[in-house]
Amino acid sequence: MLIAGGGVAGLETLLALHALAADLVDITILAPELKFVNRSMAVDQPFKRQRARGIRLQDTAAELDARWHRGALDRVEHAQHRAVTKDGDELRYDMLVLAIGAHTDREWTSEGVLTYHGGSDGPSYRLLLHQLHEGRVTKLAFVKPGGASWPLPLYDLALMTAAECTAHDLAGVELSLITPEDEPLGIFGNPASAAIRRLLDDSGVALHTGSYGVPSRPGWLDIAPGSRRLSVDRVVTQPRLVGPRLRGIPAGRDGFIHTDAHGRLVGLDGVFAAGDATAFPIKQGGLAAQQADAVAEVIAASVGAEIDPQPFRPILRGLLLTGGPARYLRSDISGEAGDDSTISSTTLWWPPDKIAGRYLAPYLSSQVGDAADVMPQHEDAISVDAPPNDPASGTQGTFGELSDLARR
Repeated sequence: MLIAGGGVAGLETLLALHALAADLVDITILAPELKFVNRSMAVDQPFKRQRARGIRLQDTAAELDARWHRGALDRVEHAQHRAVTKDGDELRYDMLVLAIGAHTDREWTSEGVLTYHGGSDGPSYRLLLHQLHEGRVTKLAFVKPGGASWPLPLYDLALMTAAECTAHDLAGVELSLITPEDEPLGIFGNPASAAIRRLLDDSGVALHTGSYGVPSRPGWLDIAPGSRRLSVDRVVTQPRLVGPRLRGIPAGRDGFIHTDAHGRLVGLDGVFAAGDATAFPIKQGGLAAQQADAVAEVIAASVGAEIDPQPFRPILRGLLLTGGPARYLRSDISGEAGDDSTISSTTLWWPPDKIAGRYLAPYLSSQVGDAADVMPQHEDAISVDAPPNDPASGTQGTFGELSDLARR
C-alpha cells in the first residue's frame, strides 16, 4: 500500500487504515516534507505569536507501523505498478492513494498585494497590522480570486483585522471584502450566510458579493461586473488552486483527478485519490479527510476487514475566527439533507479544530497540545477525554472518533 502525500488526506488515510486494517496492509507513505503542520490555523499566527509545532512524518509513520519515504511523486507507471519520484526512486505498490494536493496558480505580482498562503506569510501580515496602527495603511481590501480556493481564511483575516482595529481605536481604517460568491460563505447555507453577513456588517467590513476584484494601477482595485473602482492602500488575497497534472494519471482540463464516490479512478484498478488533488470543487481539509475515510474503508474491505465501506458524503464543517468568540459552521452539502445550515458560538464537533478529520483531528490534538496547530480551548470547549456523544459526561471516550454535536 503506497500513500503519496503527507498532508491532511494522506495522514487521514494512514490513520484510518491503521484503525481499520492494521494487520492486513503494509503501508508506505511518500512525502517531500519532513513535517505536517496544520496550515488551516495559520491565519491566527499574525495576531497571536505562538509556535506551530507540527508532527514529524517519520515519527508518525513509525508509530503507526508504516514506512516513510521522503520524496515528491513525479509520475505513475501503473502497468508496472510503480511510482517514480522526482529523484528517480521507484516504489512498487499493489494499491496507490494519491493525496498530493493541489498546486497554486500564477498570482498577482502587483505592488501592495499580499497573497496569504499560510504561516510563512505571518510576518508580512504582522507588518501590515503595524502599518495599520501607524496610519500608513487606512484602506484594506480582502479579495477572493476566481477559480478553486477555500474562502473561509479570507473571512478569518478580515474579521480578526476588524477586531484588532476596534481594540486599538483605529477608527479611520476602511475594510472591505470582495468575493465572487453570491452570498458570504454561501456554501454553508442560507442561515449561516445571513449570520456572517450581519457579523461583517457589525464589524465594519464592507461586503461586495458577486464581484471580482483585480488590482489595476497603484492605489486602485477594479471590480467587475459594473466597471467599479475601489480606492485601496493594500490588498490581501489567497492563492488560486489548480490540479497537480500528474504524469500517468488522467485528469480534467484544470488538472484535477476525477474519482467515483469511493475515491477510485476509473480504468486504473487499485488507484485512488483524495483531497485537493481531486475534482471535487470545494478544497477544504475537513472534506479531504472525509474523502480519505471513504478510500480507507473501501481498501480495508478489499483486504478482508469486516466493514461496509461508505461512499463520500460531504459534511462541511468550518471554524470561523473573529477576534472574539469563534463561530462553528456546519452544513450537509451532499444534497440529501436539504438546507440544514448551522452556525453556533458553541462547539459543534470535537476536537474543535479547523480540520475536522475523524482520525486526524484527535491525533493532532494529542500530539501538539496547545500549540498554534489546533484550536485553543475556551469556555465552551469540552475535555478531549469526554465521549463524543455526550459532552457533559466525565467518562473517557474513544480515541479516533469525531463528535458531530450540531443537534445537541
